[in-house]
Amino acid sequence: MLLYLSMLDTQEEKDKFTEIYQQYQHFCWYVANGILNDAHLAEDAVQESFLALARHLGKVEEVESPRTRKFLMTIVKSKAVDLLRKEKGSPDLYGEESGADMADEKTDLLGDYIIQENYNRLISCVLELDEIYRVVFEYKYLHQLSDKEIGDILGVSDKVVNVRFYRARKKLQDMIQREVAGYGR
Repeated sequence: MLLYLSMLDTQEEKDKFTEIYQQYQHFCWYVANGILNDAHLAEDAVQESFLALARHLGKVEEVESPRTRKFLMTIVKSKAVDLLRKEKGSPDLYGEESGADMADEKTDLLGDYIIQENYNRLISCVLELDEIYRVVFEYKYLHQLSDKEIGDILGVSDKVVNVRFYRARKKLQDMIQREVAGYGR
């Protein structure tokens, strides 16, 4: 705990972090252990998650809120999946990816979809995304993190985050376009 607190500047931040830690440490371990099925690796994932939280504590407004719980759960899941990948020796899914051209503003179906207030369908589509894209999308929109902040949490460059966000938007646009055209999913 001392390591985490040493990363924080003010007593207010330290108190807030301590309260979050005490409130959510068991929850975080439970989430990590559910992914890893290993108590020791789950503890490692929780430690890495709280280190990431200490760097991004300003993103947490209220200690006891669903948003804070979701934010922590997203961080823990990412850290647990990273540890699982390292343990199993799986290829790096977060490796450098090449960039792509941005979508034409006129054909931004995602923007049109949001304007049409089809929020529930959009959320359903977001939940269908592969985890590497969904997590970036959630961090960007739900938690309003910058590419650099997301990259720090996920352990990738901000360029990789940008590419994943672009691909997530493209996949969402394709899902929505199929639905609007009547093809379904």
